[in-house]
Amino acid sequence: MQKLIVHPLLTDIIDHAILTETEGIESYRVSASIYTVIGFQFSGQIHHMEENRPLDTLGVTGILDRWRPFRSEAATRSLLIFLKPGGFYRIFGAVAGSLKSNSLALADVTSVDMKQTFNDILMATGHISEKWNRLQERFLKLVCRNLSPESQGALYFLQTQKGLLRIESIAKNLGVSRRTLERKFMTEIGTSPKHLARIFRWENALRNLGNSSDLGTTALECGYFDQAHFVRESQNLSGTSPKKLKLLGF
Repeated sequence: MQKLIVHPLLTDIIDHAILTETEGIESYRVSASIYTVIGFQFSGQIHHMEENRPLDTLGVTGILDRWRPFRSEAATRSLLIFLKPGGFYRIFGAVAGSLKSNSLALADVTSVDMKQTFNDILMATGHISEKWNRLQERFLKLVCRNLSPESQGALYFLQTQKGLLRIESIAKNLGVSRRTLERKFMTEIGTSPKHLARIFRWENALRNLGNSSDLGTTALECGYFDQAHFVRESQNLSGTSPKKLKLLGF
């Protein structure tokens, strides 16, 4: 795996980008996370196991509502771009709301011309770093919108409070109704504030678990009703238990 350098002017939009390559066939689970992921396969193919179909060579996966199973063919070489919440909206516009937790062809949510532009950049001759720089230059030209104050404010509260503040309280602090907040958030972030709160809370609990062997105490401290609630949430979001994730070094 090769980590690529993100342009300084895109660090508030792109969290990280990596180049991966498989040797043999690999089946794996992708956990729910706060990221929208753009993926491009230089070679090989990735399959969505639940839907029994190959992903488009240039596709995008929204913020997942639960874990998903995928399979990569042997010698699959991919560029994966992890966008921060709202990053897809800032580059491509309101189509972020149509993504939800789906894996779609980029052309399905942007345009065929946009897909062709990106394909031309990525399939051109040259080193991956050169292609990545040209792609980022294109992103910079496309970024022409900011998140609404409501979405920005909600993200702030969700992140700083680690998903523990109720959505009604966030809306009240922002001076809007819950319905208005949820509508703008879905359009610009691609999921509901409640679901993103679930992910922030779960990720915080996993981090805390790394410093403690007491699953029950960690669960209560991080806003779960009890240990069983934390375990069920982990199974739903990642397909495995918190203890196993800890052993895997999450």
